[in-house]
Amino acid sequence: MDQFLQALINGIMLGGFYGVMVLGFSVIWGVMGVINLAHGEFVMVGAYITWVLNKQFGWDPFWALIVVIPIMFVLGYVLQHILINRLVERPHLISLLVTFGLSIIIANIVKLVYTASPRVTDTALKGFWRVGGVTFPITKTYILLAALIIMVALYLFLQHTRMGKSIRAAAQNKEAARMVGIEIGKVYALTFGICIALTGAAGMLISPTQAIFPFMGPPLTLKAFAITAMSGLGSIPGALLGGIVLGLVEIFIGTYVPGVGTNLGVVSSFVLLVVVLVTRPQGLFGGLKPATEVQ
Repeated sequence: MDQFLQALINGIMLGGFYGVMVLGFSVIWGVMGVINLAHGEFVMVGAYITWVLNKQFGWDPFWALIVVIPIMFVLGYVLQHILINRLVERPHLISLLVTFGLSIIIANIVKLVYTASPRVTDTALKGFWRVGGVTFPITKTYILLAALIIMVALYLFLQHTRMGKSIRAAAQNKEAARMVGIEIGKVYALTFGICIALTGAAGMLISPTQAIFPFMGPPLTLKAFAITAMSGLGSIPGALLGGIVLGLVEIFIGTYVPGVGTNLGVVSSFVLLVVVLVTRPQGLFGGLKPATEVQ
């Protein structure tokens, strides 16, 4: 029983990270129709910014959020104007090819600057709490808490601010949104900037628990794709639930199938993806809700 509870706790904690990691990918796809294959590389860039702040300036990774989010927002905003805006309303194959090329460029630039050696960040939030025969890693607990705060903040932004309602309106019907005075170009630029900022925040969250390196992005992009397909485009509750489902699958497979580690868990997650696509192709939660209150 203790082993089962420990696996359950670890799976939920991992799922919390996956939930916030997938948000940027899901919202960009849902609002702009762009499938960003460089998503994992933006997670990696956020992790490297955190590592630099940690090693060069002694910042704890959790404090690095106040720098990572603005830097990544500016990066996303500029990239949207220079590159991504040209992909909107183009066939999905175009966005796939361009963002795939962008992912290769980003990964190799980071490799040239920092080499391919794995890097780790240090945090003061170490150790664990023990409850009976079950342990709660302190670092992962704070990562889960930070992930939940980020998701709640995004939900409140989308539901209760004018810009958030504009984003939902653009996702629902771009032409109707334009007719009521919403500047679609501005909405897309802010959406991409916000989503890349969230993706960078996910990089900060992953940096204290695993080594970071230039080519860590592709598996994260694949997982983001799987969770988005399961949860529905732009669905925050769905992203959290899909992330937890994927986290639980990976941890339980790794725990109960001897000798396979987490590799079989990753494969099983895509089997789960196929099952969801066949049984509920609209996703677990559907996606961004219509914005009927934009004024």
